[in-house]
Amino acid sequence: MKAKIIFTLILLMAICSCTHQSKKPQYLYLNLNQLKPLGIELNDKGVFYKNENPNYKQDKEHYPCLAFYSTNNNYLTTKQFNSTDTLHAVNTLDSMIVNQKMTRYDFYPVLIGNTAGIQSMENKNLPADMKLLPIAIAMAETKLANRKDTLVVWFKPTESLKKALPPGINIDDYLTTRR
Repeated sequence: MKAKIIFTLILLMAICSCTHQSKKPQYLYLNLNQLKPLGIELNDKGVFYKNENPNYKQDKEHYPCLAFYSTNNNYLTTKQFNSTDTLHAVNTLDSMIVNQKMTRYDFYPVLIGNTAGIQSMENKNLPADMKLLPIAIAMAETKLANRKDTLVVWFKPTESLKKALPPGINIDDYLTTRR
C-alpha cells in the first residue's frame, strides 16, 4: 500500500513538472548601474530622470521633454516641457532635476506606475495593443527610509533601447501590452 502511495506521488510530481510552463517575466528588474544607460539616476535622494526625445513629432507626443523624480516624501512628480522652456526649481528636489544632464534618447517612458498596476503617469493616447518594456525600479536601492516599493517605468521600445540594456537581455522576453 505504501509503495502505491509513493509511486502515485512520484507520478504526480513528474506530471506536474512536465506540464509546468515557464511564465513570462512580468517586469525587467535592473539595478542602479544598469539603469544609468537608460537615463535613470538613483541616489540617496531618490530616482531622477530627464530626457528630450528627438523623435517626439513622429511619435505624436505633445512635448519633446520629460522629467520625473520619486523621493521619500514625494511618490512621483512628472514634468513635460519644451526644450526651449526654462525649468525653475521650487524646492531642492526640483533643483536636482534642473541640474541633471538632459539625455536625448528616442526611447522614453510612456507610463509610470507600480507593481500593483496603479499608473501615476498615464498616456491615454497609446494604442491598447502597443507593446512596451516594463522596467522595475526597486526603491530600496535608493536607501530612502520610507521607500521599499517598486516603481514600474514603461518604455517605448526602440533599437537604441535594446543596445542600452545590459548584454544578454532579450527585450522580447519582457515586452507586454499595458494593463
